Amino acid sequence: MGITEITVEIAHPQDRAKWHKVRVIADTGAIFSLLPRSTLEGLGINPYREETFRLADGREIRRRLGDIFLKIDGKVGTVPAIFGEPEDAPLLGVTALEILGFTVDPCTQKLTPTKMLLL
Repeated sequence: MGITEITVEIAHPQDRAKWHKVRVIADTGAIFSLLPRSTLEGLGINPYREETFRLADGREIRRRLGDIFLKIDGKVGTVPAIFGEPEDAPLLGVTALEILGFTVDPCTQKLTPTKMLLL
């Protein structure tokens, strides 16, 4: 077992002419994805709210959220993302994984497609 790192592509939800590649850690313990604020702002993505997040060490931090257009292995969708600061590691959270239909295989350290359920 180890860390699953992948490269994703992101774009502005209303302007998909310009894509940016970002190396992220697939983190099934994180609800939201976290991407560098400078990258999101460079794509013209604006935050729509601010939230408080608790870190593993118990500290709380404030970060802004916005929507991005995300592409992984040809699958695309709009997902929420945290505007990360330079000290924050880029993450792919479980919300994005579920929206695009992926799961993390801890043995191979790769993303695998999952069946989309309609219950």
